[in-house]
Amino acid sequence: MLAVRKEMIFRDRTDAGSKLAEGVFSYLERHPNFSHHSQLVVVGLPRGGVITALEVARKLSCPLEILCSKKLPYPGQPEYAIGAVTADGIVVTNPGIPQRPEWEDYLSEQSQLLLQQTRSREKAIRHSGSHEEISLENKIVIIVDDGIATGMTALAAIKSAKQRRAAAIILAVPVISFSSYSELRLVCDDVVALTMPRDFAAVGQYYVNFEQVTDAAVAAALQESHSFIADRAVNCRNTN
Repeated sequence: MLAVRKEMIFRDRTDAGSKLAEGVFSYLERHPNFSHHSQLVVVGLPRGGVITALEVARKLSCPLEILCSKKLPYPGQPEYAIGAVTADGIVVTNPGIPQRPEWEDYLSEQSQLLLQQTRSREKAIRHSGSHEEISLENKIVIIVDDGIATGMTALAAIKSAKQRRAAAIILAVPVISFSSYSELRLVCDDVVALTMPRDFAAVGQYYVNFEQVTDAAVAAALQESHSFIADRAVNCRNTN
C-alpha cells in the first residue's frame, strides 16, 4: 500500500491522475510480480474515475477499460450509497441494511433499475468511444476511481473483475477513507492511495475543481487511450 500523506488537495481529476500514475508506477517497480506490462489493464470507473484512470494508463502505456458501477442510494438520500450495481450484474449491499420486507423490495427494485442504467450507459460510452470490451481474464487489473468514500462502487467493481477472471486486482485512488481502505484491502491484492485521511467527509473536498464529467468526456478518454498501445509497440521495437 502506498500512502503519501494524510491530507492532499488536487487541482482536478487530471492532476490527481498524473500524481496517482507516478504512485502506481513506483509501486509496480517495487512489486515485479505485478509489473508485466503485457498483462496490465487499467479499469476506470465512469464517469470521474475514467479521467483519473486515463493518466495512469498513459504512464503505463497499457489499455484503458471501463466498468460501469452505480451507487445504490439510501431512500431519499441519493448521495449516500448503501450498495452498488455493475453492468455485469454484480450487486453489493451494506451488511447493516435492515432485514425487512420493505427494504428487500426497495433493494430489488433499485437493483434492477440500476442494472438497466449501467448496461445502457456502458454500451453508449463504448459506442461513442469506438471501444470494444477488453478481456480481463488472466490480466493484472488496476481499478481506478477519483476517490472512495463508502467503497460500495469499488467493491462492486472488484467483484466484477474477479468474475471476469482477473489474475490480480490492485485498487488505485488519489484519496480514500480510512474505513474503506481497511475493508477493501481485504478483497483485492493491494491498494495504492495517495492520501488516506481519517477525518473524511466527501471526495470533492480534496479537489479544487470537482465538476461533473460527461459521458462524452469518458468516450473521448477511451478514444485517446487507443494510442497508448501503439506507443508501447513502438517503444518495444526501439528497445529491441
